[in-house]
Amino acid sequence: MSERDPIAPFELDPASVAPDRLELVEPEPAQAPLVPVAPPPSGPARPWRRLLLWSAGLLLLGLLGLEAHDLLVELFDRSVWLGGGFTVLLGGLIAGALGVAGREAISLARLARVEHLRRDGERLMTSEVHGQAGALLERIERLYRDRDDSSAVLGRFHAQASDALNDGEQLRLFATTVLEPLDQRAYQLVRRGARDIGALTALSPLGLLDSALVLSRTLAMLRAIARLYGVRPGAASSARLLRQTLLNVLAADVGELLSDAAVEATGATLLGALSAKAGQGVMNGLLAARLGLAAMQLCRPLPFTRGQLPSLSQLRAELFK
Repeated sequence: MSERDPIAPFELDPASVAPDRLELVEPEPAQAPLVPVAPPPSGPARPWRRLLLWSAGLLLLGLLGLEAHDLLVELFDRSVWLGGGFTVLLGGLIAGALGVAGREAISLARLARVEHLRRDGERLMTSEVHGQAGALLERIERLYRDRDDSSAVLGRFHAQASDALNDGEQLRLFATTVLEPLDQRAYQLVRRGARDIGALTALSPLGLLDSALVLSRTLAMLRAIARLYGVRPGAASSARLLRQTLLNVLAADVGELLSDAAVEATGATLLGALSAKAGQGVMNGLLAARLGLAAMQLCRPLPFTRGQLPSLSQLRAELFK
């Protein structure tokens, strides 16, 4: 076989290319990014902890069942009426506990459903395809169909919606038509809650009473925001919502922002300069405001786009106006 010369690598001589043949590709302008909800920092999965908790709960229920059985046998040996009355009382207690557990499970499922809706909406908000937004909007509308204050805006949305709109445009139209009135009402709840918490803390004479007032009023504000967006939380879902808002605030790293805001507010007001108690009230009010804004992000079935969610500085300016 004859040896062939190696093929020379392809080289492009810049001098041999005419300048008018060169085309520069301009990058497409980036769309305005969404403002995603900061996910709570998740630790490593620990299935053994959940298994341990379930095992301890089942063991406790088994021990209680054995104690109840022994007590029933003893009561029936003494008197049929006594044993029958205790049986009815125990059955009512078990039925009530199961009812409360069922309601709490449903409320937790509602909160998880809203989180799934928001994630799907974040994915489709900038989409330009057709056909996927209808199913998502159908799931979101179930939260508001039975409410008198949403029937008019839902009808207005359906009158303006069209098949010519892509998925992102339909979701943005729904957010503008249906959710923006709820956003305004939720913002009023946050402003009123922050104002009340700040005032009550400044007027409270005891530190323990301050903590009770802040916790109870913050929970009431978070529950009101959740009900407004259709979550209808129970006790367990309220505690979970409070935990998620705290993790959201910590993940957003606003501790320094709150400190600067409190220093600015207390330095700008005569009352804050004269009273350390008033400064503490300002700090608690600003923290409650940040928690309220985080709850709006968590309970809204569609994510906020940039510029829609009110900022903490705007809320602070309205509180001290």
